[in-house]
Amino acid sequence: MTIRTQINLEGWQDYRSNQNGAILFTETSHHSLVPVRDQLNENGNGVFLDPNYETGTVGLFAYKNTKEINKAIAAKSRYLFFGTRYEGANADFKNKYLIYGYQRIDKIKDVRGLFLNKFLNDPEPTFITLDKCLATWGLMRFVSFEDAYHLTDDQLREWGYPGRAARPLRTIFKEEHAKILVNYFDSKPDQTDEYINTILEYGEDEE
Repeated sequence: MTIRTQINLEGWQDYRSNQNGAILFTETSHHSLVPVRDQLNENGNGVFLDPNYETGTVGLFAYKNTKEINKAIAAKSRYLFFGTRYEGANADFKNKYLIYGYQRIDKIKDVRGLFLNKFLNDPEPTFITLDKCLATWGLMRFVSFEDAYHLTDDQLREWGYPGRAARPLRTIFKEEHAKILVNYFDSKPDQTDEYINTILEYGEDEE
């Protein structure tokens, strides 16, 4: 697991939780070799800064996922699992719901004050109605497209969860199923450095 940029953890609280896990939908690039976040607005749904592989954080630099993060923390989830519906050019993964990595939440911080200072003048500051805007920090692990976990409707039913493996999926996985996912990813080669390098290359292209 990799965290390349160490942030100042002053004000962050140690996090006590159960061993369950929440799934967080993310927009991902159509063109990269690994499913990095859509930082270039390829999907036309805005610029995405989470998951922030470079710093090991989620919800620190943007509020697009704040409601889902708050829900995960309220459920005392230890893990965030990152899912996406692949829409790129690779036919092997087209329209599949892929879970491609996770974060183990070790610390949390309420960043609502930071968001008020930074984003209050945004056209639609959706966080404004929330009492808290929680961000998470912890070790992350990401894998290649080939090693991503293909979540299906049948798998959800087998595990006893309602809904379909689609974008609005907001499942909180029980401990036994979270453990299956964590063990699966831990058994695969860690590609987190590749994710970080790809995002850094995108930043260089924007300069």
